[in-house]
Amino acid sequence: MIKKQNKAVEIMSLKGEQNTLEIDQKNSLQIVFITGMHRSGSSALSRAMSTLGIDHSDNLMRASEDNVKGYWEDEDFVTFNDDLLRQTGQLWDEPKLINPEELIALAESQGTNACSLLKSKAKNKEIICFKDPRLCNLIPFWQKACQDNAIKCYFIASHRNPLPTACSIHKRDSIGAEKALSIWCTYYINLLESLSPSELLIINYDNLISNTRNEIKALSAFLNRQINEDRFKTYSEHFLDKNLRHYQQISPEPSPIDTASRKVNTLLKNFNPNVINYEIELKSALAVARRTLIEANQDLSGKSTASKFKDLFAIHYKKSEEHQNEIRKLKQDIQTLHSWINQNKEQILVTKNELERVKRLRQSTRKRYQDAMNEFDDLTRTIWWQLSAPLRVVFSSRRDKTNLRALKSRSKRKPLKD
Repeated sequence: MIKKQNKAVEIMSLKGEQNTLEIDQKNSLQIVFITGMHRSGSSALSRAMSTLGIDHSDNLMRASEDNVKGYWEDEDFVTFNDDLLRQTGQLWDEPKLINPEELIALAESQGTNACSLLKSKAKNKEIICFKDPRLCNLIPFWQKACQDNAIKCYFIASHRNPLPTACSIHKRDSIGAEKALSIWCTYYINLLESLSPSELLIINYDNLISNTRNEIKALSAFLNRQINEDRFKTYSEHFLDKNLRHYQQISPEPSPIDTASRKVNTLLKNFNPNVINYEIELKSALAVARRTLIEANQDLSGKSTASKFKDLFAIHYKKSEEHQNEIRKLKQDIQTLHSWINQNKEQILVTKNELERVKRLRQSTRKRYQDAMNEFDDLTRTIWWQLSAPLRVVFSSRRDKTNLRALKSRSKRKPLKD
């Protein structure tokens, strides 16, 4: 009897826990995660959430020339995801085929902080949207973190054909077409492998532009939210713009990475969770796509290595040419300097010879002067010099008078100045 009572209490307790869980789920925060490859229309998809009454945080990244309608990404959320990528050896433009267990382990240590960030952004909102293309490579982390912190999450991805996306990436980031296709494949394989088909909604960007109503209805059904017609009108008539699909067409040559991108693109186009046994078929097709991508990346890596060597050789060859030109110029400068030195040596020799000549002339002049002075001294000691003294006085006086008259005559001829 006691055992039966205990069992009844256990059943009632379990029912009570289930009811509490249902109430918690109803009252818990709901997060809509928007993702998809960069330049694939995820910004337009994120903005579409407003038609369902779902808002964003207050710290959105500013619009730029590359995205004039806005990115609709929370800056702190993007920064957090960038840090997660680095911890798993990735960058946004250097993704890798992820290991879910690595990200789940990361969520166990950092999931609480991650969800605290989400809750602080949501404030008192019942549901909020966070968009970041990097999510494709981080889904196991966020799925585990939300599960452990009683947050209900939805994953919605934008899809755009690989070539236009690669062209847009090339235009914005100067990334080669084949490299951009490899990034595109990695993002979507990680996305499809991380979620079961029922957990994911894929919205084609071109369909969102051309048949907006149908795509918004799909979002409404997936999220169980009513469409706000006023917001829908604003979104469809004023936000969406066919001119947003601008890119310079580039056509890469057929290659393994092109084949891989076609396989992944087919999976995204035909994504339909309602098909019987679809999950099994998708898993099998993804395995093929993964192998194709790995082989394509090996081929791309070989090309990249050869290209790097080629670029390196070109750089060193250019530097060698520059050094040779500089050496030639320096040789010319040295020759010019030697010529200048030789000319100066000749000039110095001429100057030296002239100085020697002047020195000899000076010595000769000094000697003649000394001889003349000696002769004059001898002359002044003679009797004749003494007897002719009166005559020298007379001649000297006459000479002085003559000089005075000549001076007066010149003075009279010159007019006086005022």
